[in-house]
Amino acid sequence: MAKQLLKRLAVENRELEWLYVPDVEYCKYENCKRCLQLIIPYKRNWNENKKYPIILFIPGSAWHRQEMYNSIPARAELAKRGFAIAEVQYRESELAVFPAQVIDAKKAIRFIHSIAEQFHIDTDNIFISGDSSGGHIALLAGLTATYGELDIDMENSIPCKVNGIISYCAPTDMSLSNGDGPIEDLLGTNDVTNVPGLAKSASCATYLSAERNIPPILMFHGTQDELVSVEHSRNFFEKLKQLDKEVEYYELENEGHCCPTFWGNAILDIVEKFVRRNCK
Repeated sequence: MAKQLLKRLAVENRELEWLYVPDVEYCKYENCKRCLQLIIPYKRNWNENKKYPIILFIPGSAWHRQEMYNSIPARAELAKRGFAIAEVQYRESELAVFPAQVIDAKKAIRFIHSIAEQFHIDTDNIFISGDSSGGHIALLAGLTATYGELDIDMENSIPCKVNGIISYCAPTDMSLSNGDGPIEDLLGTNDVTNVPGLAKSASCATYLSAERNIPPILMFHGTQDELVSVEHSRNFFEKLKQLDKEVEYYELENEGHCCPTFWGNAILDIVEKFVRRNCK
């Protein structure tokens, strides 16, 4: 029995492999360049017509400098389910204040179209995701993807559109800041009340209305999150439901901020079903 099982696994592994493509530059500024970390599933003797949905993942870092390599193993677990992954580096608040981070995310979405053929990416099925501050950026980029807010490339002929948004432990309301912290750094102030207009622009509910078309949203949050209160996701979920928008929300009981549980099979199963259900 053991020999038969091992033989079968060997055949499966020959059929499906993964490419890790590090540091793919998607935009360059005077003071920095921004890159993607790509994980691409493929089969040997690649069928030229085979294309994979892609999930752009924006890592959390309190809007400061991101560690772009530490989470590659976790992202690979999602790639193993048949999705291309692009880990997105964005300008930290020390380099540029809001909305630079959302602008970068949208540039990354558009950039995917330029490499889609090379890496067999299905540009009809682009999703955006992120944890913590990355979830905030993912939500804002997805909510405004086909509208003019928080964008400098609206005249670009390359579309900026996503099929769905996946957020983990995301801060959604800048007014819930505790003061003198990452949110203030993001907004370039020492007190959020000094910049009410900018704080509103950086809050996700600003871009909700009954008439507005937004992509389906999948949200996760730990009930014992010590860094981003679960009230951020609870309040945002209630507003989405009030407006009859398509949203799924899961709270992880007794879990803290962006813990390893979020990358376990139970959550990955939910994410996979969400992505496949919303693929064209």
